[in-house]
Amino acid sequence: MYRGISKWLVVAGLVPVFVVFSATAAPPTLPEAVTKAPEETSPSDRREKLQAEVLKLLKKLGEQPTLPYPPPSPTPPPKKVETTPAIVVDEIQAAMNRFRDNDIETAKRTFQLIDPTTLSNEDRAFVRYMLACCHRRLGNISEAETLYREVANSPDDEFFANCAIWQLSLLRSEKELQTQLEQLRSRLKSK
Repeated sequence: MYRGISKWLVVAGLVPVFVVFSATAAPPTLPEAVTKAPEETSPSDRREKLQAEVLKLLKKLGEQPTLPYPPPSPTPPPKKVETTPAIVVDEIQAAMNRFRDNDIETAKRTFQLIDPTTLSNEDRAFVRYMLACCHRRLGNISEAETLYREVANSPDDEFFANCAIWQLSLLRSEKELQTQLEQLRSRLKSK
């Protein structure tokens, strides 16, 4: 029976498994270092051996040549920040983020700080339009109307010109509704 199993294990490549589970297998031999009892050494002897090894290593390190350090590279002077389209876009994005966060006063100041000479026609129209929106949201209707008219009459961007015209018509409708509401209230009081 063992011969059939041993042939199958040899074919399958599982001979070490057979040796481990076989009752007739000879016990494995251990190296002499494992079978010998450890020598009794005192902590002071072990410390002396370690110190000797450390001294040998330090001696080897002292014999090796030292590598020279590379010379430090000169640091370039800081560059002046010039206004580039990317920086302008970042300022516009920062103002838009403040507008979306409902921090309208800060958004208005940020839009006012953007230099219109560094902008493209479309961006210039957008900044003026958003500045008008900030004034409208803050209740400065007359300033908002002035800015909306500027954008509506400028040939910079047709889309924002149409948006400004739409905003002007909304403001006019709101004024008309307010006057009608006041007339109705005055009629109710007179009755």
